Amino acid sequence: MKRSRRKPLAGIVAVTLAIVTTAVLGTYSILSYVHFANKQRTSLHGLLALQARELAVALALPVWNIDRNGIDRVITAMAQPKSIYAIRVTAAGKTHGVIRNTNWTLVPWLGAQEPPGLLVQEAKITLGNNNLGTARILVTPRFMENDLHEERVRIVWSIATSTLLIILVIYAVLYRMFVQPVEQIEQYAMMVSKGGHGESAPLASGSASELVNLKSSLDTMITLLDQRYIELQEEMIRRFESEERFRTIFDSVNDTIIIYDPESGAILDVNARFCEVFGYTREEALQFFSGSFASGIGPYSAGFAREKIRGLGINEHFIMEWQARRRDGALTWFEISLRAAMIGGMRRVITVARDINHRKEMEEELRRRETMSAMGALVAGVAHEVRNPLFGIASTIDAFEAEFGSGEGATEYMSTLRTDVARLSRLMHDLLEYGRPRDIVKHVQSVEPAIAEAIRICSPRAKERQIEIQQMIDSPLPLAAVDAERIVTMLKNVIENAVEFSSAGQPVAITASAQRNGKANLVFTIADHGPGFRDAELPHVFEPFFTRRKGGSGLGLAIVQKVVTEHGGTVAAHNRANGGATIEIRLPASS
Repeated sequence: MKRSRRKPLAGIVAVTLAIVTTAVLGTYSILSYVHFANKQRTSLHGLLALQARELAVALALPVWNIDRNGIDRVITAMAQPKSIYAIRVTAAGKTHGVIRNTNWTLVPWLGAQEPPGLLVQEAKITLGNNNLGTARILVTPRFMENDLHEERVRIVWSIATSTLLIILVIYAVLYRMFVQPVEQIEQYAMMVSKGGHGESAPLASGSASELVNLKSSLDTMITLLDQRYIELQEEMIRRFESEERFRTIFDSVNDTIIIYDPESGAILDVNARFCEVFGYTREEALQFFSGSFASGIGPYSAGFAREKIRGLGINEHFIMEWQARRRDGALTWFEISLRAAMIGGMRRVITVARDINHRKEMEEELRRRETMSAMGALVAGVAHEVRNPLFGIASTIDAFEAEFGSGEGATEYMSTLRTDVARLSRLMHDLLEYGRPRDIVKHVQSVEPAIAEAIRICSPRAKERQIEIQQMIDSPLPLAAVDAERIVTMLKNVIENAVEFSSAGQPVAITASAQRNGKANLVFTIADHGPGFRDAELPHVFEPFFTRRKGGSGLGLAIVQKVVTEHGGTVAAHNRANGGATIEIRLPASS
């Protein structure tokens, strides 16, 4: 009976101590949960503000360039986290946006009303000092509430498990410290009362250390709970700042982006567009330094690039045009925007490079056309003024010869005068041909008769120099809208040049074919076996008065380019691998 009374007493003490312990744990857990919930809400608001700023920064360039597709891509990329309910961007005179439907998938926002209970954050979209629009992010707290619910359930289960464990441990400790020694004493007393003799049963020892160990166990449990709480917080921050989301936005930009360490000049990161433009993989690009891709021509040197990047201060912005060299050695023009910023607590320089090759080509073509137009008007006026006196000189020579005859001493002089007058007449003809505005009368017709006529005109001079004109015509050629007379002039000038520069006995090859690369083209090539062009001369062969032929006017190829331009085509000069030069002309063919 005594034993049955003692065991419930131990249980009551164990349960009482467990209740007190549970109350302490519960109070601590409630305080921890309140702190956790407040921190979750604060973190959610902070991350929402951060996302709004990131969205505004990512949208700055697409909005500035009115790149609708780029705006939509950035919005879609930023709306991927499930907690984001909707994103709406008002910029460039239009509203873009996405919103979650009932299946929680992203669909275009067509003006639906914002439901209540959402967290809202707005950010201004700016570039420089320009306000480009606003970005508005709506976030649902539903997922945070789910996390808080899971945390509550976890805490309850932890308390319940801890309480059960504490009850068992305390009961075992009490049994060993109290019940078992009492039973031993009782047994000894009963033995003595029956006249028995023996040593007293030793009592359980180490009760104080057991209590100390229990306290130590509780402290260890609380420490583990705190560590787990910190780990959960850090994991949520890492999830919101994931590399994958940043990489998606970084690589979706259509401009080249390079991030430098300004102190060492090392390249820290590049986007996918850089790899497309320069021909390097990302791993290869990270082995280079600032200035590695400079063209090295004039001011576009590696040293200048390193100096600019190293000297850029925080929030300083610098824009310039820059000539770079790709992996294949080709030169390309960029508009470079440099900006220094703190990334991860370190000063970094962000370089955004926009391809402006097309703009440069248009500027150069406009400059060339303006120069050629002014020069054409000038030479046409000069030719017109010189033509009449030149005709008078020729008539005077004829009259002098008719009046006084051509004696032995005068024949050589008369021949020289006639040769020089003829050469000046040809020069005046070329000047007028190049400088005089002409009405182009185009008809859809075959160009084969024009090819034959140009060859017929050049054949006497070719025979005189013992040069064969070879033809490789893919007949029938497609029809083209051309002025036949101008096409004859164009081909005649090129063939004449080829005949004059070819060595005696060497052929001049003329090919004509049709090519289709998106649209139909007529392609003419005239190849000779002469000395070819010097590399330094190639950019200037179609400029007026450029010639290396004795007695040439320097206008033949300039007239060729003028005729080709009038017909919407292109012309280019190349050197052949086995010697000689090739002129390639491309004219659009009729559909």
